[in-house]
Amino acid sequence: MKTKLYALLALTMLVQVTFASQNRKVLVIGIDGCRSDALQQANTPNMDGLIANGLFTYDAWHLGITVSGPSWSTIMTGVWWNKHGVTSNSYTGSNFNDYPYFPKRAKEIKPNLNCVQVVEWPPLNQNVYNDGWDQKLQTPDHETSSTGSVASAKIVDSDLDCMFVYFDAVDGIGHSSGFDPNNPLYIQAIEDVDSKIGQILAALHSRPNYANEDWLILITTDHGGTGTGHGGNSYVERHIWWIASGPDVVHQQITAADPGTYNPYILGLFTESGVDTALLRQSPVQADIAVTALHHLIYDSGIDPETYPFWDLDGKSWLATFSDVKDIAENSITVYPNPTKGLVTFWMENKSNEDISVEVYDMNGRLVNSSCTQQSTNKVNINLAGQPAGEYIAKVHIGTSQLTKKIQLTN
Repeated sequence: MKTKLYALLALTMLVQVTFASQNRKVLVIGIDGCRSDALQQANTPNMDGLIANGLFTYDAWHLGITVSGPSWSTIMTGVWWNKHGVTSNSYTGSNFNDYPYFPKRAKEIKPNLNCVQVVEWPPLNQNVYNDGWDQKLQTPDHETSSTGSVASAKIVDSDLDCMFVYFDAVDGIGHSSGFDPNNPLYIQAIEDVDSKIGQILAALHSRPNYANEDWLILITTDHGGTGTGHGGNSYVERHIWWIASGPDVVHQQITAADPGTYNPYILGLFTESGVDTALLRQSPVQADIAVTALHHLIYDSGIDPETYPFWDLDGKSWLATFSDVKDIAENSITVYPNPTKGLVTFWMENKSNEDISVEVYDMNGRLVNSSCTQQSTNKVNINLAGQPAGEYIAKVHIGTSQLTKKIQLTN
C-alpha cells in the first residue's frame, strides 16, 4: 500500500487553487442486468443516437463476480474485486477507504466538484461510503419513470459536474421472467429505460450553458444473465457493453476478444488464471468506465489516472482513443478494393509526412496482418490472402492519430 503521507504531499502540490464548476462534466448511466444481445435487439432510438455519433462496444467484458454489488463497485472505482473488497450484494468486506468511487478521487484534485447520484437499488446509497457524492437521491426500486424524472430535474442544475443515474427494472424483469432477448417483457424494460434516457438527455441539452460545456456521457451495464439468474462465469453473464458520447468522441465501434476472467472460486483467492494480459490491454472492460470518467474530469490537471501510482487503478482511460481518432477525417482515407479477395490498399492524405502503419484484426481481436511505412508516402498495402472470409477491423495510424475502417474479405 502506498503511504498516505506521500500521497497527501503529492496532492497538496497539485491542488494549488480552489476549483469551482468546470466545463468538463460526466454523466454515467447504468442499466442493471442488460445483456448485450438484448440491447442490440431492442428498439432504443436514444442510445442509438449516441452510438451514431460516439464510440461504442457490444463486446466489453466482466472479469470478476457477476452480481451487482461487486460489479458496480468495479465500474465506479476502477479496480477489481480483490481491491475494493466487495464480493456480494451485502458489501461485507468493502474497502472503499483505500479504493473509493471515482468522484472521490476527482475531488482529491478538484475539491469543489458537485457530484450527484440518482439510484433505485438501496445498497448503492446505503452500503457505499467514501464515494464523493454531494447528494444521494433514492428513487423507488424498479420504477424507471420516477428515476428518469428525478434525474432530469437534477441535471439542469448549473453547478452540477458529475452525475450517476442507475436503472434497475431490466434486472428485475430478468429475474422474474428471464434474461433472454426473446423475452418481450425483458426487451420492453430496456426500451422503457431508453425512453427515460431520452428525457434525461433532453434536460441535459436544455442547460443554459450547455453549448460551452464538455459532457462525456458513458452508458453501461453491470452483467448479463442466463435463465432467471446471474453470478456465474458464462459468456452471457460476462459479455457486456458500453457507449461513450461527447464533443471529443467520434463514431467508432470497438471489438475485442474475451480476455478471460479472474476466477474468485479457487480457494477464495484472487487469481489471474485464465486472463490473457495482452488482450486485457486492448479489450474494453468494466474497470475502464471509472478511469475514463475520472480522466475526463481532471484532464487539465495533467494527471493520467491510469498510471498515477497513488491510486493503483486497474482500468484504462479511453480518452486518448477519443481524441486521436478525431484527428483523422473519415473521408481522408480510402480503402480499395473493399470488399477484397486479398490485397487491399489504404490511400490517405499525409501532408505532415508522418510515419504510417496499418493493423488488421479479426472479429475476435486477433492481429492478422500489419504494415509500416516511413515518411513521405500516402499508401499502404495489406494482403489478407489466406485468411477466412468475413469482416475485419483495420486500425490506420498516421503519426499519433488513428482511424478505424472495416474490411470485407470474400473468397
